[in-house]
Amino acid sequence: MLGIRQQELFDLMDQNEFRSATYFSKQLNVSLKTVRNDIKKLDCALRKYGSKIESKPHYGYRLVILDQEAFKNLLSEVNTKNTLADYDRNTYLLRLLLMRGDFIKIEELCSQLYVSRTSITNSIRQIESILEQYSLSCIRKPSQGIRIEGEEFDIRRLLCYMLLKDNYLEGLIQQETEQYWLAHTIIELLNKYDLHLTEVALNSFINYVFVGINRMLSGKFVNLNLNVESFNAIGIKESSFSNELIEMLENKYNITYTNDEKNYILLYLGGKQMAGGGYSIESDDNFIFNREIDQLSFDMIELIKTEFQINFPNNFELRMTLNRHLVPLDIRMRYGLPLTNPMIEEIKKNYSLAYDMAIRASSVLVNHYHRSLSEDEIGYLALIFALQLDKDSEEFLKKSNVLIVSNVTTSAMNLFKLKYEKIFSNTINHLYVSDLMGLRNFNFSLVDYVFTTLPLTVEVPKPIFEINSFMNDHDIQSIEEALWRAESNELRNFYTPKRFLTNISGDDKESVLKQICTIIEEQEDVSDDFYDLVMQREEYPHMMYNNMIAMPHPNRICSAYTFAYIAILKEPIIWNDEMVKVVLLSSPGSQDSRNRQRFYEITAKFALNKEAIQELIQNPTFSTFIELLGI
Repeated sequence: MLGIRQQELFDLMDQNEFRSATYFSKQLNVSLKTVRNDIKKLDCALRKYGSKIESKPHYGYRLVILDQEAFKNLLSEVNTKNTLADYDRNTYLLRLLLMRGDFIKIEELCSQLYVSRTSITNSIRQIESILEQYSLSCIRKPSQGIRIEGEEFDIRRLLCYMLLKDNYLEGLIQQETEQYWLAHTIIELLNKYDLHLTEVALNSFINYVFVGINRMLSGKFVNLNLNVESFNAIGIKESSFSNELIEMLENKYNITYTNDEKNYILLYLGGKQMAGGGYSIESDDNFIFNREIDQLSFDMIELIKTEFQINFPNNFELRMTLNRHLVPLDIRMRYGLPLTNPMIEEIKKNYSLAYDMAIRASSVLVNHYHRSLSEDEIGYLALIFALQLDKDSEEFLKKSNVLIVSNVTTSAMNLFKLKYEKIFSNTINHLYVSDLMGLRNFNFSLVDYVFTTLPLTVEVPKPIFEINSFMNDHDIQSIEEALWRAESNELRNFYTPKRFLTNISGDDKESVLKQICTIIEEQEDVSDDFYDLVMQREEYPHMMYNNMIAMPHPNRICSAYTFAYIAILKEPIIWNDEMVKVVLLSSPGSQDSRNRQRFYEITAKFALNKEAIQELIQNPTFSTFIELLGI
């Protein structure tokens, strides 16, 4: 069997390409002399398996296979022995150190992982950054080796995170039989005490209990200094559930739960309830709102209203939903409990506006807890905003007010009105009727469109559509299409040819934004500190689309009307660690709220469309951009 350095050298060899001794020396971090000696040893070992190392002056070395069947035997042995074929080395090493507890020598790790000392050292440096996030450290002692040190609670936090993300700990207690019993027991008790956990939260809670059992069986107990009874998410039902579960676990595993271990279970139960916003304001009549939590909810909504200029008609419902979500989140934030969100990529893709809102709103929580929110947590907040946006869109944004102009009799006009209200109930909010005489004194600020059965001799400051007094299917379709075209025309007001820029270049985002903002300040009626407000917004986290596009905007309202500038850069630049060639800078207005949400949705959809971005880069014209937007 190949030795440790031979194994690494073998992995670097290529059948088609000669590679120099210098190449191997750099990759393995050893001297040229050592490389040449190891190549000789590897060549001797390989000849037993129908292969050899070919050497060619001035070219280097390559692998040559002489007997395919014999060589397959070597590969089979290597794959069986090499644990790195199945697990990422760093994750495997982290798991090993966490479960070991005591010191382990580097030589032992090299033997278990079939890698060199240099590789182990490099892996340890990388996992130390992970340990730091959980307040853990890697201790080194020359004669004893290394081990992970820290509070038991923090070790369990990391173990739980690894279990949730990678399912690496599934073999700790007789695998599936014990896990099945634990899951079945927890589900039965949840039903008994009428407690609800989402599927994701239930799986997480089972894993937390599972990790706790294993650590206790290994003699590792948590030491918590907290009063869980003060947590809003823990009541009589939760305490009763926990007590009965603990009694069953003590009997089955012959262990004794200390008060801290009991609080450990209550802590995770409280942190997992209602995660993700899957509840309504009527879901719990006994829910008690905490003033501090309610203030956080209020501040988050106000920040969204200020920055995105979206007023939620169902503000109270959104606030109550956020209250319920923030109660268990409060526990997770205070104690750093991990949370996974299996829908995160779909959320970012399908609810990009809501996700961007959640990123911005999360800054309120970051300032309060002095701890950053994970992408998973932000995703659950985005679902809450997405649900409210959908409700508001149905109840407010999609309906129009319409004036019908006709010279028919009053009875016929009323019948006409009733017919339109019935057919277009999902599209038209309110119908007004008038004849030509009444049109002169009509307040057109009340309506969005004018439908007329006869030619108009009065100037009308609204879109006009000619209709028939008696509708057929063709008329209905024509009116629906006309309303859609009118909405598209209004959306096009946000984008105009003068706002499409192709002459912008710069070395960084600061210089690019400075040029764009200078043009905006010359062409638009905006506040004098527009550039400063855009740069202030750039200091906060925001969504990056990974499509060569950036979407900056100011951190407050700067104009009465909404507009957007799009710049196709001459050369791509690095923007928050990503390459960007398209910049779409939007600025929401204070007065034109009607189509603002639709504007956000269309813009976000465009930014997520990689093919559309590439086509715009290839054909940087305003007409191409409007066509790709679909308006």
